[in-house]
Amino acid sequence: MGACAPQSESADQSGNVRVLAPQSNSKAGYSLQTVELLGIEDLQTVTGKFVRFFLSPRITNNSLHGRPAVARFIKNKSGDFIPANEMTQQLVTIYAHTQKLALLDEELGAGGVNQWPRDVGVGVRVKGSSGANNAFYDGATDSMLVVPYTQDGLAIAINGGILAHEHFHSLFFKLVLKDVVDDDAGVHSRDSFMDDASIVQEDLSGRGRREKPVLIGDELDEATLLKFHRLAMMRGLNEGLADFWGWMYTGNPDFIAQSLPSQKRVRSLEVSDLFGIYELPNKTVVRNNLELFHASGERTKFRDYVTGYAYTVGTQFSRVLKKFTDIYSKERGLEDLAARKEVAKLVIKMLPSLKVDLAEKKDTYYTHDQFVQSLVKELGEMKKKECEFLAEVLETSAETPMVYSCVEETGWVIKSATAENPEAREVK
Repeated sequence: MGACAPQSESADQSGNVRVLAPQSNSKAGYSLQTVELLGIEDLQTVTGKFVRFFLSPRITNNSLHGRPAVARFIKNKSGDFIPANEMTQQLVTIYAHTQKLALLDEELGAGGVNQWPRDVGVGVRVKGSSGANNAFYDGATDSMLVVPYTQDGLAIAINGGILAHEHFHSLFFKLVLKDVVDDDAGVHSRDSFMDDASIVQEDLSGRGRREKPVLIGDELDEATLLKFHRLAMMRGLNEGLADFWGWMYTGNPDFIAQSLPSQKRVRSLEVSDLFGIYELPNKTVVRNNLELFHASGERTKFRDYVTGYAYTVGTQFSRVLKKFTDIYSKERGLEDLAARKEVAKLVIKMLPSLKVDLAEKKDTYYTHDQFVQSLVKELGEMKKKECEFLAEVLETSAETPMVYSCVEETGWVIKSATAENPEAREVK
């Protein structure tokens, strides 16, 4: 280490600074690469244009407060700063991915949705199990909270796919949920996460009344079914689209399993089972599952079941989008990354309709075919195999027997028909 500069040199570094940080170099793994951190104001706390870090923060008036995380570096002959400990490595990696995701927002049509720098809490200690080995985007504070990683895989703070997943939650919150949804529409329970993390929250009494939980044994009437159907779909889409975003960003359909191997079977976006690719949850399936959960009586709170079920719902949407993107790539002669970005642009364009149909319309069911119709609308002119895939998704997912076909008119369009009404109607 004789060629390395002392730690004190980092105190004077600002502007654009070169650091060594773990970055994905393939679908298989990560390696140390030189990354230029943009807009650094203080390298010792890795504070800059895109991120402001807090160590074990507290929340006051819906913002993070606490002492900054402190980084330690050594400097090599090339002038690059090398993280001297695990915490520093995580700080520079989170900063590098956040700036990349911010620039990607601009490219994909979401520029201006997020405000920078993003507050990030690190070293968040948990006393319970629900928040262990986790990262959590909190819309109320517009911040991300990262819990120390205790497993043997890739640390969550290093996993670019998981960071992109959490980043998407910020877009979904601001474009779909904010100022419309009173309920917590994230899969993670904010209250339980904050409690387990021992994060002190002050002056939060004005956030809204606490809802009376639905207990096992209560009558599950139509109004309650509608409410929790909406919640399952809202949380499911929030989670599923975030999983798609993580894959879009990394190209790895198993990015979650890199840090959480136990999730590979249930969260992988790469599956061979046809129903895993072509089926979305229709209204009857969701209602039946909610009624089954309610009747089982295995837990005290019905909401717990809805939270768990949202992952299943979300994975169905993310797998369909992943398969659609693969077809989109081949049909349009695009490289994989270019196709992923183009479909991501469609997702961003779909979010305003989700806000209207899912978040604002609280007295109607949001159904899988509305999602497909929104995708078709934003897609514009469809290619033949894109049309055939979406038609098969609709037919496989239909509540009642329906026949969906693709017809070439001014372009390829999806048409539906039933035995009672054999005259085909365009799906739009």
